[in-house]
Amino acid sequence: MTGTTRTKRSILRPLAFSLGATLAVLVLLVAGWLLWIALRPPPEGFAPTTGEAAGAAGQPPGADQYTIDARSREDWAYFSFSDGRVVATSRESLDWDLALRRTDNLTNGGETNPQGLGGAVDLGEVPLEEASPLADGYPGDATDDERGLENPALNKWYSYNWTTHVITSKNHTYALRTATGEVALLTFVSYYCDDGSSGCITFRYLYPIEP
Repeated sequence: MTGTTRTKRSILRPLAFSLGATLAVLVLLVAGWLLWIALRPPPEGFAPTTGEAAGAAGQPPGADQYTIDARSREDWAYFSFSDGRVVATSRESLDWDLALRRTDNLTNGGETNPQGLGGAVDLGEVPLEEASPLADGYPGDATDDERGLENPALNKWYSYNWTTHVITSKNHTYALRTATGEVALLTFVSYYCDDGSSGCITFRYLYPIEP
């Protein structure tokens, strides 16, 4: 065996050992991550509300909470603040104020329905009971080149964790103008159903609010 051959082997053996150890660590990390994903507690979720919205423990005085079944990827669920419930209607009607479909939201105004006065503004990370709605300046819905029809103030109400694949509310409060020009304050609570599935949107709101 030549000296050159011995030298090559002396270099390759530690290198192979190092690569093997690195791969083993990566396999353990991935396996541990997958196991954690499988065993972690599900996100807090709520069953879709039946009937009208109602107060819940720990909410600000006068605030109501509602959970909408928005699991469909095709059909919108329409909510009316004056009725305090989901209503069976169409986009062109004025008897709804907030439409939800998975993480998407629409208001009854702008390009969604030019006949409506709906719009929304993000008031930031302020508690619902401390928020002050604006007298005007509620952008209506518009069409985004990538996301399609949306309300620009509501399209980023959540954060997505690429590690856990969990969607959580940013806990911002929004001032929403209804189809008829009244104002509601709302904050999103959860994206999950009581069985752990996604698409049940829970929000708390105060309505009506004087600007």
